[in-house]
Amino acid sequence: SLSPAAGKKPHLVFVLVDDWGWANVGYHRKTPTKEVATPTFDKLCKEEGLELDQHYAFKFCSPSRCSPLSGRLPAHVNIANLAMSFVNPKDPVSGFSGIPRNMTCIAEKLNSAGYYSHQVGKWDAGMATWEHTPKGRGFQSSLGYFHHDNDYYTEYVRDPLQAFPKCIFD
Repeated sequence: SLSPAAGKKPHLVFVLVDDWGWANVGYHRKTPTKEVATPTFDKLCKEEGLELDQHYAFKFCSPSRCSPLSGRLPAHVNIANLAMSFVNPKDPVSGFSGIPRNMTCIAEKLNSAGYYSHQVGKWDAGMATWEHTPKGRGFQSSLGYFHHDNDYYTEYVRDPLQAFPKCIFD
């Protein structure tokens, strides 16, 4: 048994996916298709885990990520999807994009409970200083990228002033 009474901690896997439509996962489709085959997610959500299928996100990706990482609503953490280089020099604690440094991150809490924490994929919860990065927030390892506007295929970071980068259409 993996119950706390058995002395073993359960494995925790938290997956946050943004910009993913309702039908972009196999178990939401009445008829399976070869274009949308997600057997691992299907099993995790429907047989072994829990799917939170209500509206828990903010209208931008960065606040949606900062909220579960900090345990606070986006309005209390980060309601703007500003460039990661944004700095307000008058506010050294929370004058950066991402989670303010005076807020505890979930990785810090998991570490104190004896867990080993990993962050994989898009971070988008701060990178202005080392303390804002995943390792600075308590994750023992991190594999991914910091910015919120990377293209998975070209690895190109879009200019935030351009809706569509020219290099993709060349």
